[in-house]
Amino acid sequence: MSEPNEQQPSTPDRIVISSADLTTPEVDERVQAMAQAQQVALVRDVGAPTTSTGGSGRAILTLTLGGAVGGLLAFALLRVLLDGLNLFSDNAFGNNLSFTFVLAVCIGAAVALAEAVTSRSWAKVGKVAAIALPAAVGAALVMGLIAHVVYSSGTDWAFNTAYDQYLQGNLTEQQVEDYITLRLHPIRGAAWMLVGISAGIAAGAASRSWKRLGLAVLGGAVGGFLGGFIFDFIPTGSTQAEADRAEFLAQLIGIVLLGTLIGLSTGIVEQAGKSRWIEIVSGGLAGKQFILYKPSITLGSSPGADITLIKDSLIPPVAAVMRVKGAACQLDAAEATYPIVVNGTRSPSSMLTDGDIVTFGGTQLRFREKSSQGKVPGALRS
Repeated sequence: MSEPNEQQPSTPDRIVISSADLTTPEVDERVQAMAQAQQVALVRDVGAPTTSTGGSGRAILTLTLGGAVGGLLAFALLRVLLDGLNLFSDNAFGNNLSFTFVLAVCIGAAVALAEAVTSRSWAKVGKVAAIALPAAVGAALVMGLIAHVVYSSGTDWAFNTAYDQYLQGNLTEQQVEDYITLRLHPIRGAAWMLVGISAGIAAGAASRSWKRLGLAVLGGAVGGFLGGFIFDFIPTGSTQAEADRAEFLAQLIGIVLLGTLIGLSTGIVEQAGKSRWIEIVSGGLAGKQFILYKPSITLGSSPGADITLIKDSLIPPVAAVMRVKGAACQLDAAEATYPIVVNGTRSPSSMLTDGDIVTFGGTQLRFREKSSQGKVPGALRS
C-alpha cells in the first residue's frame, strides 16, 4: 500500500482539456453545428433563391391557358348566338356589341379564374368569380359600345376613302380591296384592344388591387391589339363554300388566339412589373407563386385569406399578416399562440428580406423582392 504523499505514476491515456482548448475556432464551429442540427425540423436547405425561375413560368402559363380556354368558350357561344340563333343578324350595333360582350366576359372571367383554380380551393374560386364576373359584364358593356364606335367609324372611313380613290381613277378594283384590307388591320386591332382591356379589368378586379388592375389592363390591351391586328391575315377561300369554311376557321383561330395573347401578355406584364412575391417551396401548393400587390396581405388556410395555403391541417385560418411599410416588409403572427418561424427562428414578428424562408406547419414559403440583394436562405438569425 502506498503512502498518502507518494506521487502516483502518470497515466499516458488520460485526456487533459485546458480552458484554452475550449476557445478554439474548431470548438465554436462544432457548437454552431449542434445548434443548427436541433432546428432541422424547422428549416431545411432549399438552395439559392436566384436559381428559382419555375414560379414565373408557371404563372405565365396558367394565365395563357386560361385565356385560350376563354377564347374557345367565347367562340362556341358566339356560334350558337349569332350563327345558330341568328341574333342581331340585321343589326350591326347589336352584332358588334354582343360580339365584344361575349369575348370580354368569357376571356376576362377565364383569365381571372385560371389563377384561382390552381389554388385547388372551390371556395376561393367562388370568391374570385363573385368579383370577376360582374366586373367583366360591366367592362364589356362599356368597352363594347366604344369598340362598336371605333370599328364602325373606322371601317366606314376605310371603305369611303377607297371608293373615292376608285372614282378618281387612282385605284383599280383589286387595289381597292388591298387598300381596304391594309387599313382594316389597325382598326380591327384597336377595336379588339378594347376587348382585351375589358378582359384585363375582369382579371385585375378580382385581386382588389389597383396595381394589378393596371398591369392586367395593359397586358390585355397588348394581347387584344395583336390578336385583332393579325386576324385579317388568315386567308379566305375563293368559292362560297371555301369562304364559309375559311370564315369558320378564321374566327376559331382568331378568337382563341386573342384569348391566348391576352392571357400571355397579362402574365408577362405582371411578371415584369412585380416587386415582391412569395414562392411556395414545400407543401400542397409547392411551385406556385403569389405576387404581393396590396400593402397588407393575410396568409392562412381559409379561402378568405389573400394567400390560401391548402392541404396543411397545422395552419390556422389566418396565420400571419404581411405588411409593406415603405421599402420594408414585416410579417406578424395573427395569433399569439401560433408564432411565425422565419429561417428557423420563432418570433411573433419579423422583418423580411429577399430569400427568407417562412414556415407554417409543414408548408415553407420563400419571400422574394427585386430591390434587395439575394442571400442564401436558411441562415440562422443572430
